Amino acid sequence: MNVFRRKKSDMVERLFLSLIGVQMLSFISQIVANVIDAIVIKRCLGSEAMAAFSFANTAISVEMAVFGFLMTGVSVLLSRNANEQDGKKRDGAYSTAIILSLSLGGILTLAYLTASVHIARLSGAPEHLQGPAAEYIRGNALGILPYVLFSVLSGTALVSGGKKQLMLSFALMAAVDIALDLLNGYVAHMGLWGMGAATAVSELAGLAVVILLRFGKKRLFRFVPGSVRFSFVKDIFIYGYIYVIKQLMITAMGYIYNNFITRRYGPDLLAVYASTMSALSLLQCMSSAIGNTVSTLAGFYGKEEDGASLKSLMRAAMKYSVLFNGAIILAALLAASPVMTMFYKAGDSYFGTAVMGLRLFSLSIVFRSVNMALRGYYQSMKMQACNIVFTFMHTLGCEVLCLFALNGLIGMPGIWLSFPAGELLAFLIMFAALRLKSGEKCFPEVMMLLPPAFRGETHPGLDAVCHSADEVMDCSRTVAAFCEREGASKRVSMILSLAVEEIGGNIVRYGFGDGKAHSIDIRVKKNTDGWILRFHDDCLGFDPTKYMREGDAPGEHNGIRLIRGLATEVSYANALGLNHLRISVRPS
Repeated sequence: MNVFRRKKSDMVERLFLSLIGVQMLSFISQIVANVIDAIVIKRCLGSEAMAAFSFANTAISVEMAVFGFLMTGVSVLLSRNANEQDGKKRDGAYSTAIILSLSLGGILTLAYLTASVHIARLSGAPEHLQGPAAEYIRGNALGILPYVLFSVLSGTALVSGGKKQLMLSFALMAAVDIALDLLNGYVAHMGLWGMGAATAVSELAGLAVVILLRFGKKRLFRFVPGSVRFSFVKDIFIYGYIYVIKQLMITAMGYIYNNFITRRYGPDLLAVYASTMSALSLLQCMSSAIGNTVSTLAGFYGKEEDGASLKSLMRAAMKYSVLFNGAIILAALLAASPVMTMFYKAGDSYFGTAVMGLRLFSLSIVFRSVNMALRGYYQSMKMQACNIVFTFMHTLGCEVLCLFALNGLIGMPGIWLSFPAGELLAFLIMFAALRLKSGEKCFPEVMMLLPPAFRGETHPGLDAVCHSADEVMDCSRTVAAFCEREGASKRVSMILSLAVEEIGGNIVRYGFGDGKAHSIDIRVKKNTDGWILRFHDDCLGFDPTKYMREGDAPGEHNGIRLIRGLATEVSYANALGLNHLRISVRPS
């Protein structure tokens, strides 16, 4: 078992919060395109064009599925390989992702440009709406290739620590889209094709920023065409496939809702539903950001079999799902009326219905956020069965079940209430099933199903969090006692204890002096090959291995060089905004 009582890891929570902003902005930049499109289309082109746009969005969701599949799959793959000492493996993973994105983007672009009418028909659009829906699909198709390539580069920048670069590209993408949508709707009058093309140009602008800012910087990953490997393609599919399944389920749900509402209530109410869904998509950005952040970080900590950090991660995800999304729900309840004036005039006959719809829709986002975090965890931990079942339940099955049940019981409000009811029902069913399977009683441990290795049951481990030089010294003594207790030789215990004292002391000495809160996560674990000592710290980038090379002046960095002479392997990487140092020692 894990024999050391770990203190609360502030670093995991700080890292979680630092990535949420970037992830949220990425979703806003995607969703704002649809929201602004919807507002301008409703205002300038009318309800029939809005209904055509809703059907076109069902087809566009396939494009978004590819984007999410690549961004998620690549982010997890690269986060799991960020600490690899072999740079060729990191470059191979990245190069494979680039080639895969170019291939998928080219195929999708060709299909959407040449078969737009057939795609609109398959989306369920009535015959009189197929032409307008196809126009939007063709305009949007011009941006598929840059959009898909951007998914890989943004995932790479996230793992490499390029958060500011990403935020600039997402902000520019949103600004360009808003400007071109307004220009098309009020000046150029190029119809639905122009609305789709505006989104395409904004995606090209975002890609240009990522490429321009990426060059000239020291990079963790490099494009080397000869390093492409099929095994990396397989890994991307393993980590990203569930996003495609989810998006296909959303597509199916959109098809069911669109046709159910059109047949029972007519196209005017479908326009209301499309408007409220567009507004809701902005409210859901935090939920999606939390899910993607969990996916990236769970991939990183999962590679290290770090159950303690995974628990800290999931507790942070649950806490901020409630805090952030609770505030968003309150804002939505209070501001639903002014928000919906972007789509309807206050005196319109359907304005009150749209306001009610947004308020009821908004009740779903806390439950959705919790479910998205759990799905992100299952995805990175390769828990395919849990992920597929849970994704089906909370994305499609429970919502559609609640749609039919609530609509039959209370009529039209059941359309909007089906979302919070479906998300909650999916969670309750999954919790009950996994509680029986796991035997755990506390949340989120019930839902995590940590393997024995992650709980320290197969190999003993020690985890500690240090905030000062005194705590580092205490940890050094604890490490020595722990290693000897677990059968390590005096030599191995001395090496690991010395490494904690020397390296931990250097981190505190040189990294903690900037006035910000910092901590060091230290992990010692015994495995079949020997012992592993791992340091994580959130200070400025600092590579201690450069002082382990020969050629330093006599008397400088003797402690670090001594550790290098005793250890069998030492590797360093700066990824996700953290310093990662790993030291391996064989038993002797």
